[in-house]
Amino acid sequence: MKQVLVKKGHVIVEDVPVPICGDNEVLVANAYSLISAGTELSTIKRFSLPNLLMDSALIKKALVYAKERGTKEAMSTAKEFRDALMPLGYSSAGIVIAIGKNISNIDVGDKVACAGAGKANHAEVVAVPRNLVTKIPDGVSFEEATFTTLGAIAMHGIRRAGRQFGETIIILGVGLIGQLAVQIAKAAGYKVIAVDKDPHRVELSKRAGADIGLVVGKDDLEKEVLYRTDGVGADAVVIYAATASSEPVNQSMKLVRKKGRIVVVGDVGLNIDRAPFYEKELDLLISRSYGPGRYDPLYEEKGIDYPIDYVRWTENRNMRAFLELLREKKIDISPLIEAAHIFPIEEAEKAYKVLGSGREKPLSILLKYAPSKYYTPKGEVKLQRFFPISPRIVAGKINVAVVGAGNFARNVLLPLLSRIPEYNLRAIATATAANAKQVASKYKAEYCTTDYREVLKDDNTDLVMITTRHNLHFPMIIGAAKAGKAIYVEKPMCLTEEELNEIIKVISKTKIPLIVGFNRRYAPLAVKANRLLKRKHGPYLINYRVNAGFVPKTHWVQDPEVGGRRIVGECCHFFDLFNYFVGAEIKSMGVESIPVNDTTVAAQDNIVATLRWTDGSLTTLIYTTLGHPDLPKERIEIFANGGSLTIDDFVELRGYGFKEKSIKLKKQDKGHHNQLVELAKFLKEGKSSIIPFEESVKAMKITFDVEKRIKKCT
Repeated sequence: MKQVLVKKGHVIVEDVPVPICGDNEVLVANAYSLISAGTELSTIKRFSLPNLLMDSALIKKALVYAKERGTKEAMSTAKEFRDALMPLGYSSAGIVIAIGKNISNIDVGDKVACAGAGKANHAEVVAVPRNLVTKIPDGVSFEEATFTTLGAIAMHGIRRAGRQFGETIIILGVGLIGQLAVQIAKAAGYKVIAVDKDPHRVELSKRAGADIGLVVGKDDLEKEVLYRTDGVGADAVVIYAATASSEPVNQSMKLVRKKGRIVVVGDVGLNIDRAPFYEKELDLLISRSYGPGRYDPLYEEKGIDYPIDYVRWTENRNMRAFLELLREKKIDISPLIEAAHIFPIEEAEKAYKVLGSGREKPLSILLKYAPSKYYTPKGEVKLQRFFPISPRIVAGKINVAVVGAGNFARNVLLPLLSRIPEYNLRAIATATAANAKQVASKYKAEYCTTDYREVLKDDNTDLVMITTRHNLHFPMIIGAAKAGKAIYVEKPMCLTEEELNEIIKVISKTKIPLIVGFNRRYAPLAVKANRLLKRKHGPYLINYRVNAGFVPKTHWVQDPEVGGRRIVGECCHFFDLFNYFVGAEIKSMGVESIPVNDTTVAAQDNIVATLRWTDGSLTTLIYTTLGHPDLPKERIEIFANGGSLTIDDFVELRGYGFKEKSIKLKKQDKGHHNQLVELAKFLKEGKSSIIPFEESVKAMKITFDVEKRIKKCT
């Protein structure tokens, strides 16, 4: 399918695989999508090379990364970020061609409006979560429905004003969203004053129903508003303008009455003059996007609605309300459609050039599609989720399919695979079409796909490497094992004991190699430390301190159903390293955690776990999110029969009581490369120092035992 993307600050139209439909999603063949001039032009500008070079936050991040990983790796990561394909668009309308298994009130063939950046993209087919999709009522065209997202933004701004019918509201900034706001406010029974610096837009808003239109720089705004409101001032000002200047807010304070309300919808400066704000005792509110539910993963991704008794107007209900206004002819956007420039998706580059030109810009631009390519009333047309990139046959190599192309895969795994001659990258499988195409092209994969099941059906794939979000590890392991593929899975292996037991059954039955990415046992300094320890013999006393860094509760890692939380998601690494050093069985354990207080401690991820082993060894893991970010993340202290070892962040090994001198590496090495080399040896020769499946299982069992005890601590 075709999709509009940004690369290096330029708009391009690329052929990419069709996205898959998630359990809580609807797959839609777009008929139209709406280009939002302000939002999308700022995205394009942000990813241009000059602006990237001036982004101080990015530069600071790059310097920290270079210090940890080395200049070469940092430059490679920066180049990848620069070359990334960024999707555009967040408002579209089309026909449903597939629904997820949890969708019950939308059917294939329904006409729908779609919302959401990264979801309702400028693409022939989009996968959109249920709560960002709403049915188009009879009598409303695709062209009209394409404005739904922007209509919901306009509507939420009016709702935030909280005024009653008959009151006066100023719409400051009558671009596209402001034009919609004028009509919504009139339909709600307000007296509407439209204000803009562009006289043509002011005139258009008057034709759309504004009671008064005022031009900034031409009309005396304060005088006119006072005259039209019997000397009182407007009851509310809703700002839809977009400018770095704080003038819109400060001007609004002069136009609104005492105890009035100012609502900021557009991206404007907020350097506020205190005096009028204080003297009038004004309310200043921010309006966020389409309404309640926006940016909440429970609402948007999992489809959990807010009870209407408590949240009357969610983003989805705002979308439906806008469509109802269209159906009832209470608002008329035909002038906006008639004035719109309409381009087929193939000419999207031309559309953005019109927006970026110095000439008068159109209020709206629509991209047009042919949904009949993907849907007929007789049934779904076959969707191409397999997209060839660099077809070739490589004899004698391990053909790898990488499933999941997130940060770890792009920044660590794929660069390493490309440098190890035993591997051939056959496929990239990831849910985001643009990411699949970009990563596959960069690393010269033979093909890319948005459906990982394609690689399981591929007879030429030898090894499936799973680097997705944690909740997908279990089903993908089971699928790959049953398909007869060797498996590498990033930690954790799975999220529950039940899943672990099922994996053990399947692997025992199929005899398929399953390697977990417990890479720290392959780190050069860990290998060296282990050799030194064997000279001293046990028992050992090991203290492992992890300054993990804070992760908010809203992050997917903290979601027990998706990330499994951080103890399962990350601590399994450290328990495996204990296994590697000690080489015995667990005899007993004690676990304590700091209680959650929703301020400094947001989750159960500050723990001390002490493990007693059958050989008499004691190991302690201190895992905390309370530390300062400048403190190195990991420090290991090992004491054994008159000898001591310390490993600092897998950069430096110091020995005390050993003949060998300390070792300091040029850059951090956590063992990823060595593990992949050993994996290649194992798959080609049948023997190597690759981690046995049983030891990976052991690390996961320890992790689940620790997690159980943490729950008892609260």
